[in-house]
Amino acid sequence: MSLFNDIIPEVKELLLVDKEKYPSRHERMMEDLNESILISDLTVKTATALVEYLFYTDKKPELDSFIIKLYAVFGK
Repeated sequence: MSLFNDIIPEVKELLLVDKEKYPSRHERMMEDLNESILISDLTVKTATALVEYLFYTDKKPELDSFIIKLYAVFGK
């Protein structure tokens, strides 16, 4: 099962839009998302990029913690 399927729609949309602009980055992130079983399996690079996408949505976690934000990307 791919973690990509668990990403909230707002972040998933931004990730897919950037596919055109940053194909190499998108490819690496998709590989990481497809190979990871748990959120903790993600590379730091992918996790950081996903949290950056969250910044551009209206989904703002109550706490300003990287881990909380990362879990928010997956609707948790």
